[in-house]
Amino acid sequence: MHILLANDDGYDAPGLAILAEALQAQHHKITTVAPRENKSGCGMGLSLRRSVDVEQTSPRNFVVDGTPADCIYIGLNNLIDEPVDLVISGINNGPNLANDILYSGTFAAAMEARYLPIPAIAMSITERNVKHYETAARLAVDLSNSISQLAFKSLIAVLNVNLPDVPMMDLRGYKATLMGDRHEPLAPIRKSGDLKKGTYIAGPAGDFVRRKRNKMQDFEAVDQGYASITPFSTRFEDSAYVDDVQKWLDNL
Repeated sequence: MHILLANDDGYDAPGLAILAEALQAQHHKITTVAPRENKSGCGMGLSLRRSVDVEQTSPRNFVVDGTPADCIYIGLNNLIDEPVDLVISGINNGPNLANDILYSGTFAAAMEARYLPIPAIAMSITERNVKHYETAARLAVDLSNSISQLAFKSLIAVLNVNLPDVPMMDLRGYKATLMGDRHEPLAPIRKSGDLKKGTYIAGPAGDFVRRKRNKMQDFEAVDQGYASITPFSTRFEDSAYVDDVQKWLDNL
């Protein structure tokens, strides 16, 4: 299997190297296209108003001066001459749970493959100072080796994977989950200056919204010691509310 790897932590991130090593040990062919700098939190951004420099550091490794989405977009269309069977983005240090995916460069790199018939996995460990990358790498191997057996895989764009930072023996198992929700984030934190001309950083994410649902939510699975695997379809839109919106528009 030919697997394209990317991330949002940068080409020299330890999670990316450990992931590549684990997959190569399974005799998969690996090509890496990763950003030059840490691009966490950039979401699905593409570099539209500036050129993007690409450096080839080895026959199958490329460094892109752009976003994670740039990496997959340029990689699949310009840098790789042979078919790709799977895209994996990660291993990210830090969670990409619930609404976090809207900001996540890790998720964006995987989602950029959605228009092509290529399955994709976004993989994150929910701690910043990761001690057990090998657990996520083992899960990546298990998923990649069995991805061809996934029913309806043609309709699934991304599997968003989050797991706790524990040794493999302490992981309770794998759970298919729903995307959870967070409350609104806290206000930005002013680091210096006055209110109108100050320097700010983003405030902490809001707490998870805990409500009863018919299936386990992603953050619940991780809290209970499982790896959460959340499937996202090839289409963002939800047709369930189209009729309701049209009724509202008819009354404007």
